[in-house]
Amino acid sequence: MKPTKPVLQALILADHVYTDRGTGKNVIAGTFNQLWANQFPSKLGRSAWAFFCLTDLKGKVVLSLKYINLSNNEVLMQLDGIEATCKSPLQSVEYAVELPPIPMPDVGAYAFELYAGTEMLGALRVNVARLGDK
Repeated sequence: MKPTKPVLQALILADHVYTDRGTGKNVIAGTFNQLWANQFPSKLGRSAWAFFCLTDLKGKVVLSLKYINLSNNEVLMQLDGIEATCKSPLQSVEYAVELPPIPMPDVGAYAFELYAGTEMLGALRVNVARLGDK
């Protein structure tokens, strides 16, 4: 029997992700999928987080998160070695990863893609625009 891959239930970009001390719940603040810059190339000048939720996770899986320029499929950023573990595939597990400055080489469509090994679990499209073109 072929092992099943984890199921991506959510992939969100946010200004901040933190855990509420009282409830243990993750709080996702300032979600976005649009970036702006005055000039290009540029980078996002503030911190940002990627939040993702997985289910059907069996044991330990090593994940990678890639930021791709969709016009030419160039990988602009890659975070490897994100270890996800779960005791039961019936549970959902949540992770938040602080991102390095997000590159914005030009206006256009980009994507954050989450992988388990070489298999893509899902993606989030991000649009980059020139400030003033809102």
